Amino acid sequence: MKNNLSLNIVDTAFTKENLQNILEGSFNAPYIKLFGIIHFSYKDCLEYDLIKINPKVAVHRKCALAFEKMRIAAQNDNINLEIISGYRSSDYQVSIFKKKFTVKDSPTLSELEMRLKFSAPPGFSEHHTGLAIDINSVEDDFAMTKEYEWLKNNAHKFGFENSFPQSNRQGLGFEPWHWRFIDNETQALFLYARSL
Repeated sequence: MKNNLSLNIVDTAFTKENLQNILEGSFNAPYIKLFGIIHFSYKDCLEYDLIKINPKVAVHRKCALAFEKMRIAAQNDNINLEIISGYRSSDYQVSIFKKKFTVKDSPTLSELEMRLKFSAPPGFSEHHTGLAIDINSVEDDFAMTKEYEWLKNNAHKFGFENSFPQSNRQGLGFEPWHWRFIDNETQALFLYARSL
């Protein structure tokens, strides 16, 4: 169901100060819009709400329960689903966002644009909520798998939606592996993206 919320999203002022704040994770705004790419702000999930599903991955407990139901249903259809990435803190996202820049604290404009298309700046990743997960692979060819086909046809039954489908309105690159869990209590977190 599409929300009719009208948004007035204008370009973020591209200043040296704003760039440094974005890189350090201290840019305080409800969204960032640069190069026609939009990222929305998200708060880190409370530690109380996180569940470790393996030694390296934690997710919000609601997401974990819904995913387990989905995983079992998929398994009944001979489809194997595994969460390979879940919760990421804003602090951890600093290193993830900067890792492909030639000079970590001073990216070129083309490096910054490419990074914004395929990675969220710290403070602006759905992974901060613990409700966004990467499933099975982070390779583009995941879109050609039977697992992705199953997710496209069934994930919504368990409260999951593909956050960044092809030609998404946020201008982000297609990520067939990235799914967010939304229920009545958590949908407000993703309201902006769903109402564009």
